[in-house]
Amino acid sequence: MLEGKIIKFYRQKAGLTQEQLGRGICSVTHVSKIERGQTSYSSEIIRMFSKRLHIDIEKGIIGLEKIEKQLHLWHNAIILQRMKELEKIKKELEETPFISFSNCAPLYRLLQARYYVLQNNFEKTYDILQHIQRDYPDLPPYEKNLLLHVLGIYYISNYNNSSTENHQKAVKVLKEIDKDEYRNPEYYYHLAVAYYFIDSKVMAYAFAEKALRHFKETNNFLRAINAESLMLLQVGDDLHLDFKEMKESYYNLIHDSETLNAPDKKGMLLNNLGYEYFKRKKYSTAQKLHSKALRMADKPSVLYLQRLHNYLKSCLEGKLMRKTAMLKKAQEGMSVAKELDNRLYKILFKLLIYRIEDRLDLYYNFIENDALPYFKSNKHATLTNRYGKQLYNHFVEKEQYEKAVQVSNIFMDAIS
Repeated sequence: MLEGKIIKFYRQKAGLTQEQLGRGICSVTHVSKIERGQTSYSSEIIRMFSKRLHIDIEKGIIGLEKIEKQLHLWHNAIILQRMKELEKIKKELEETPFISFSNCAPLYRLLQARYYVLQNNFEKTYDILQHIQRDYPDLPPYEKNLLLHVLGIYYISNYNNSSTENHQKAVKVLKEIDKDEYRNPEYYYHLAVAYYFIDSKVMAYAFAEKALRHFKETNNFLRAINAESLMLLQVGDDLHLDFKEMKESYYNLIHDSETLNAPDKKGMLLNNLGYEYFKRKKYSTAQKLHSKALRMADKPSVLYLQRLHNYLKSCLEGKLMRKTAMLKKAQEGMSVAKELDNRLYKILFKLLIYRIEDRLDLYYNFIENDALPYFKSNKHATLTNRYGKQLYNHFVEKEQYEKAVQVSNIFMDAIS
C-alpha cells in the first residue's frame, strides 16, 4: 500500500521511531504493519500520521504513481540522445523522494547506469551495475533484459578498459536479450558495434542494418547516422567497391549531421572518411579530413588522442609536415595520454615518435618488448595483428628467422 511506504519514508526522514510516530495514535506493531502494507487501517490514522509528519499524503501518492511514466520518458530521451530533455527529467527524478523504495527502484538504478555510461563516467556506471546485480537478484523480465543491454553498452563503451575480451563479453550479454520481452530493438545497434570490434564484419553489418531500420521507423535520425556510418565501416575494407559512391554516402551523412546540429556525429564521420582515404593511400585528403575532425574533439579526451593519432599517421605516410612539427604534435599527444593515464595511447604515441624520429631500431625493440606484450595481454587483436606483422617482416629482413616464427605465432593467435 502506497500510504505505508510514504509514511515510512517521511518518518525516517524526520528521525522518528515507530513508537514516537504512533504515540497517542496506535501501537508500534500497528505502525510497523501499516508501513509494510500488512494490515488495513482507517483514513483517520493516516490523517493523524500525516499531520504529525507535516506532509500531504495525497500529493505523495500522486508523485509515486507518476514515477514509472517519468522513468520511461527518461529512457526514451536517453535512446534519442535528447540531452536537454534527459537532463531535465533526471533532475525531476532526483527530486522525487519516494523513488528509492518504490517498485520502480531497480528500473531507476538501471537508467542511472545507462545515463552515466552516456556521460563516459564508467566508474560510476560500474558501481551502479555491481549494486544492481547484488541487491536485485530476481529482476522482472524487462529490467533483466535492460541490465543485459546496459552491461553490453558498458563493455563496448569503456575506453579505459577497451579490449577484445570485453567486446566478446558485450556480444555474449547482448545476445542473451529476449527481444520479445524487452521490445527495444535499439540494442541491435550495440550488438553491431560489439561485432565490429571483434572484426565480425558480416554480423556487424547485419545488425547495423536492423538498427538503421528501427531508427528510421522511430524517427531517431541521430542514431540512424550512427547505424549507417557503422555499415559503411564494414564495407570500407573492400577496396574494389565504388569509392565514389561510398564518399557520396559519407558526405550525405555529414550534411544530415549539420542539418541536425550534431557536431559530434559530423566529427565522427569526417574521421571515418579520412580513414577510408588513408587506406587508399590518399594521404593529403586524409590529413585534411582528420584535421577537421581533430578540431571538433574536446581536449583532453580519448577521442582527441584517437583523432590526433590518425592525423599524424596521415602526415607521416604522406610526408605532409616537417618532422619537427610532427614531433611536437606527437609529444603533445603523449602529454595528453599521460594526463589521462591512458596506457594504450602512451604506447601508440611512443611508437609514432620513434617513427617520426626515424629511430627504427628503438621502434622495433619497443614493439617486441613493450607494445606487443601489452596488446596481446589486453586482447587488442587488431593492434596485435598489425604490429606483429611489422615485427615479423623486420625479423625476416634481418634474417632472424627464429624470432620471426615466434612473432608469427603471437599475431596468428590474436586473429584465430
